[in-house]
Amino acid sequence: MYLSDEIKAEIEYFKKLHDSFSVELGSKVVPIIQTSDEVLYMLLSASLVMDLTEDELFDNFVITDKSLTGKKETLIDAYALIDTQNTKEKQLHIFQYKLAQNDKGSASPVDVNTFVTFINNEFLHSTLITKDPENQVIDEIHDVVDKFLNHKGNKISVKCHFITNVQGINKKDEKSFDFLKRFDYDKQVHNFDVQIYGIKEIEDLAKDGKIRVGEEILSFDKDTEESYRYEDNTNKQELGLPGKVFIGMLNINELIKLQNRYHRNQLYSENIRLYLGDKGSVNHDIIETIISDKSLWFPYMNNGISIICDEMQLGFPKKDKIELTLTNMQIINGCQTVNALYSAKYSEDTKDFFNSSRVLVKVYQISKNQVNFKTAIIKATNNQNAVKSYALVSNDKIQLAIQDKLSKLDYIYDRKGEAKLNGIDKKVVFMAEAAISYKAMYEFAARQLRSGVGKGKIFKVDEYKKLFKDEYLENEDGLIHFSVKLLISSELSKLCRRYISDTAEKYLNEMPIYKKSLYYLLGLFYADNYNEIKNVEESLCSLIKEDNIHKVKNDKTLISLTDIFNNNIEKSINNFMVFYEKVNIDKLDVDNVLKNAAFYSEYKKLTSIKSVLKENGEDMNCSL
Repeated sequence: MYLSDEIKAEIEYFKKLHDSFSVELGSKVVPIIQTSDEVLYMLLSASLVMDLTEDELFDNFVITDKSLTGKKETLIDAYALIDTQNTKEKQLHIFQYKLAQNDKGSASPVDVNTFVTFINNEFLHSTLITKDPENQVIDEIHDVVDKFLNHKGNKISVKCHFITNVQGINKKDEKSFDFLKRFDYDKQVHNFDVQIYGIKEIEDLAKDGKIRVGEEILSFDKDTEESYRYEDNTNKQELGLPGKVFIGMLNINELIKLQNRYHRNQLYSENIRLYLGDKGSVNHDIIETIISDKSLWFPYMNNGISIICDEMQLGFPKKDKIELTLTNMQIINGCQTVNALYSAKYSEDTKDFFNSSRVLVKVYQISKNQVNFKTAIIKATNNQNAVKSYALVSNDKIQLAIQDKLSKLDYIYDRKGEAKLNGIDKKVVFMAEAAISYKAMYEFAARQLRSGVGKGKIFKVDEYKKLFKDEYLENEDGLIHFSVKLLISSELSKLCRRYISDTAEKYLNEMPIYKKSLYYLLGLFYADNYNEIKNVEESLCSLIKEDNIHKVKNDKTLISLTDIFNNNIEKSINNFMVFYEKVNIDKLDVDNVLKNAAFYSEYKKLTSIKSVLKENGEDMNCSL
């Protein structure tokens, strides 16, 4: 099958990052390093479009393609039922892949229409479809979904992903996809969603965590000549000013249309805050204003929207409008406003009361070398509690300091893809995965992690500051110990994950949670072998302080860590199994067991964990 050079590099990186994982293909379990390019592209693209952590992906993504699994299926090559922050809601992601042997062609409107119509009828309008008794995969998905929906108040939303390895939607064929408008009602009422990805979109997601926004035209109001302001600073580059600036009033429906068109926060990737939901006080007030007789007050009560772009072209003024063409626009302040307005327009409770209005918008054209100005404007327009993604913190001083310390142990600390540039044979600690492993092992935060606190929330400012403490920058010894703990927990996590995969058949009957118990086992293993791991920590810290790379290359400390694991993991598994049998809770739903507060409370009372918490001076009853 065809793969671009960029995707080939991303696949090699993906294999390196996930070398301790395996994937189920029907009755076979295949290690990631042995899987085909087809499977790897499916996994890579799915992880990117759903924005999942590695454990979320491999726990939930099920490949069903007939040629790969032997399952009887129609149009569905993979699916995943994914948790949301609301325990009563899950997302059902359904995938179809069209993978070509060369780089010719693009997504077919006929194929997309057939796929989306089938999924929409099957899961939202089942009376419109004739059941196919031979479609084994549909029955499989319904069984998984029904187990969740059988609990009162639970609901799902369906997301369709059509993915190809050639071009996505060809600009010349855009009108051929107008049939997607048929699904607007289900999108607005049931959160039904359809997304089409070509290889370029997958490359963008892998490289930047977002799909580039192309050209967009915003039509601003022009009541008078003074109703907008336009600056052209292209001849004043030495002052560091934005190349061009436009300030004007925009109808809120222009922003709602953009929100309707884009997904995965493409409009907001430079924004340090993402939507906090309708129930936050500010967002609630926005909605209440726009659905009331006070909607005319909205432009005077709202702080406005700030946008940056690569290029800006001002059109010729018309009678009451002036158009602005923007390339790669990003909303850097106003995410809450736009999402709240979108919610007000389409939510079942408010859509009948929605009123149009206007909002103040500032647009800045910023060149790539104006990093300082861009950073300053983003911070200045986002002075509320920030949400930092792991991509945004990768250049923090603490991350650079950790990278420096681990380099003295001949490891790459991969903050933002350094492993791609240094060959796949290097020893690597991945920033995001190390943070998750640390919390599981040293903080016994298994329940928190199983409840969906993955990359995104660990790097939320308050969580991030608790973990990557600023004080380490003033405390050399503390920084070294923390860096070593990130390394050790990362290495043990890989060993533990691989062991769970290799021994699943041995333990699954007695302990159905076994395949998803990594975080619990990692913490328990640390507690069971506290003194031995402590000795490894001290040895590695001494090596960093000596800063002798030749001695590091001949050192056997990390080999001893592997020996500690191999010699003691069975004991920890047996301890966990005894504990699992004793806990008196409903164990029918594996995911609910691992998120259960009573289960977690008893886990922390295990003798070995209790002793470590006590020695570290931590509250045994604290809620993680």
